[in-house]
Amino acid sequence: MSNELTMRARTLSGALQAFHKALISAEAGDDQRLANPYTLLFATINDPRFAWVRPLGQLIVDMDEMAADEAFTATHMEAFEERAASFIGLGKNEDPLFRLNYLMAVQKLPDVGLSAGRLRKLLPAKVKPVAA
Repeated sequence: MSNELTMRARTLSGALQAFHKALISAEAGDDQRLANPYTLLFATINDPRFAWVRPLGQLIVDMDEMAADEAFTATHMEAFEERAASFIGLGKNEDPLFRLNYLMAVQKLPDVGLSAGRLRKLLPAKVKPVAA
């Protein structure tokens, strides 16, 4: 695996993590029961209201695990970029439930839109807006 590919994977992973964190913060809102980081962690794992964010967390885990493998290639990276694009309404295979919750999260917390914008800038032109 090349250094360039490694850096690209790390950069995308960092942007996905920031996006994930912003979405969780938006979903938690001002719920005082989730003010404790440990309580919030367990809520993200077990609470049904966070279920829509879990596929994004799984993408991050999948990408980080694969990027650590010597067999990681540009083809793998492109597949991860496609998956990442679907979370912000670009590319293919968009999940309508995620999209709805994402749009509501943007309204609740500006960091969601900012982190999505940073993520969008990292994605190659070929995964950018698909005609409806």
